[in-house]
Amino acid sequence: MAIGFINACARAFVMLAALCLLVYSPWGAAASRVSVNGVFGEKALIAIDNSPARVMAVGDRVQGVRLLAVRGQQVEIEQEGQRRILEVGFGNQPADHSAALAEVVITADGNGHFLAGGMVNSYAVRFMVDTGASVVALPRSIASSAGVVLDKAKTVVISTANGNVRASKVLLNTIRVGNVSLNMVEAIVLEDKQLRMPLLGMSFLKRTNMKNEGDRLTLSQRY
Repeated sequence: MAIGFINACARAFVMLAALCLLVYSPWGAAASRVSVNGVFGEKALIAIDNSPARVMAVGDRVQGVRLLAVRGQQVEIEQEGQRRILEVGFGNQPADHSAALAEVVITADGNGHFLAGGMVNSYAVRFMVDTGASVVALPRSIASSAGVVLDKAKTVVISTANGNVRASKVLLNTIRVGNVSLNMVEAIVLEDKQLRMPLLGMSFLKRTNMKNEGDRLTLSQRY
């Protein structure tokens, strides 16, 4: 009887120890949530869980996440021995992740235009939502006030209703509209006479979920 009782206690202890290892070991922990906020060259701006996004070069490893490759708007990472392909503006997250994502509701004006107050870096601006614009567009005066450096910006030629014009291609540190905030957003800068107000184009919008209900446009952050 005593021996049977001791064996039963031993088995219970082993099971309890195994459960503790499962809970406290890396194998029992939930996978980190990884988001790709932007890419430039062979580097990517990656956010892991609630840590601030940081620039990673191919081969870098941070918090168990290793950057393997950058291909256009996609990156390949290795996490917990598995390889994953993520796109800019998207991420992977644990199945039990239930934190509410940020969103903003924009109401159309009398002309049917969706205008929204926002921030470029730390500078307040008023955007017009333009799904026909492939990237965010800023007048030069606003870009300068927002601290955007244009000296070494690449010059591109874009097509407008008034013909082809030259613009400066830049990467904005942060754009915030309501509670939706994105880092490393592609944009172009035009002369003030060519663009009267900032346009919130698809380089920002494609990184959100857009829901249009009549005169209401809801943007929900994807990560």
